[in-house]
Amino acid sequence: MNSRSQSSKTVSDDLSDFIGRVTIRNISPDVRETAKLHLLDGLATMLGGVNEKSSRLLRRRFSVRKLTGEATVLGSHNKFSAEHAALINGVQGHVLDYDDAQLATLPSRPMGQQTHPTTPVLAAALALAESRRATGAALLNSYIVGLEVACRLGDAVDPSHYLDGFHPTGTLGAFGATAACAQLLRLSPLSIRHALGIAGTLASGLRANRGTMAKGLNAGRAAENGVIATTLAADGFTASENIFDDPMGFFSAACRGRVNTDLLRFGERFFIAKPGIAIKLYPCAGVLHPVLDLTLDLRVRHRIEPNNIDRIRVGLDTNAALPLVYENPKDNLQAKFSLNFAVAVAIVDGKAGLKQFTAERVHDPKIKRLMKRVELVRRPLRQEKHETGVDSEIEIVMIDGAVHRARGSVARGHPSLPASRAEIEDKLRQCAEAPSVAAWLRPLRPPRR
Repeated sequence: MNSRSQSSKTVSDDLSDFIGRVTIRNISPDVRETAKLHLLDGLATMLGGVNEKSSRLLRRRFSVRKLTGEATVLGSHNKFSAEHAALINGVQGHVLDYDDAQLATLPSRPMGQQTHPTTPVLAAALALAESRRATGAALLNSYIVGLEVACRLGDAVDPSHYLDGFHPTGTLGAFGATAACAQLLRLSPLSIRHALGIAGTLASGLRANRGTMAKGLNAGRAAENGVIATTLAADGFTASENIFDDPMGFFSAACRGRVNTDLLRFGERFFIAKPGIAIKLYPCAGVLHPVLDLTLDLRVRHRIEPNNIDRIRVGLDTNAALPLVYENPKDNLQAKFSLNFAVAVAIVDGKAGLKQFTAERVHDPKIKRLMKRVELVRRPLRQEKHETGVDSEIEIVMIDGAVHRARGSVARGHPSLPASRAEIEDKLRQCAEAPSVAAWLRPLRPPRR
């Protein structure tokens, strides 16, 4: 239940106070350094999505309309308006499902309820910072503020928000993007509340679009909405000053009026520090990552050959299994939400990277044969579970009767097994190795001495 209903101070009040008071000087060096790694990871995923069809369609649409501006879209030589740059970079950053993922602090939260926080926040902040000629320190500060807002909201809203069909990266990401932009423009507390009110009426995103181009669009629209809401409020556009707690507001409409306000402690300890945000090392649904770690480890330890496998059983709790809706994916986007494909391609290729989640690999006969031998077993959620991982079990039964088993709950990239700077830089190189992206980056590289 929303305990704020008995209090005169609203969530919008708390947010406007928090956004207005934070400066880079009162953010600890550890938080700043962690945020820089996530920012680098976000730039990597935006570059990685440059050549995806959805990204190309959006760039072409706005280029054909000859819309100009002062903001950069990664991979494009054209300039765009801040809101359109935010939209396109947001789509590019999320289309691969390679962007970072928030962790839950409560075991009852379904995997997927939380946001992919960096993409909408960074896409919005980058666009507005460039168009307003903000400093790098101001950009970093606004990015950290936006992450905090998106993650705290994602943690606090009732699971019904996700279970009823909302995509939190699109909905809650819009508030994170708005917070980042409001901080960047140093809006007054009143204008911040108006900006949040505008964002609330714009926020959208539906889970039905998983496995399609429109899933990435949810993140892009969240970024775009953040820029629009903030710049409108800066110009005097008004909206509800109580968009969250109003009986007809966001919490009532989007999560049945249920929110754990004890979790809305903005900036007391930044979410990026604890519990942390996971950096993805596989370009697919985060619930698959522990399974992929286990699969690749078993493959190496036991020298498993695909042709010698009889069957594979994977156990996941029912919450974790929710996004995995494609047993027989038809394209690379559906493959990101397919347990059968992810496990099969990992065994066949010995990898699960960008070159695996492609249309070509989806239709490979060897992989398709092995996919038919993969079974998902849904298990009840353990009530005593306290960690922020995904309970995962895999059993690979060989034709000769040998059985290989493994169990785990966290994958590499989880804050308890953090991705190193070297791993993030390697991810950046992989995302930037397409010839068109490499050519776009070449003039930006410093000259060799």
